[in-house]
Amino acid sequence: MSIQQRNDPRVITVDRHTAEVVRSETLVVLESNSHHFEDVERYGAAGRRAVRAVYADAFAVLDAVGWGGAGADGREQPPPPSPVAIPLTAGHMAQLRERRRDLGHLNLDRLSPLAAEPPDPAAIDATRRVVQALDRLQNAFTRPPAPAA
Repeated sequence: MSIQQRNDPRVITVDRHTAEVVRSETLVVLESNSHHFEDVERYGAAGRRAVRAVYADAFAVLDAVGWGGAGADGREQPPPPSPVAIPLTAGHMAQLRERRRDLGHLNLDRLSPLAAEPPDPAAIDATRRVVQALDRLQNAFTRPPAPAA
């Protein structure tokens, strides 16, 4: 986790599939940063704000795309409507870029002749589709916003 200057979120509109990928990868971002809470009392104010930013950005994304899984009533929540407007900050996009890099390495490891198991084409293809969705999201985020009418 890095301490970055806070940026206002930029709203990116995506299709349902991309929104589901963003939800899944945002949950991974939360899980992979959970260890920072173990030492949060030892952090100074800037470190605590950095932890807060990671979680606040991720929670805003999850609020937009839906949390998935079962709701409070125990029933499965429906997928988000399409198109989905997602508020993304530069900090959260940096976290998603790290996930994209990790997924790319995962597929390379799966295809390595040194891999312990033979490659699973379905798993490789599923990861490839997630990477493509994250690439589309990154391209949309880096594209200059359309001028306000």
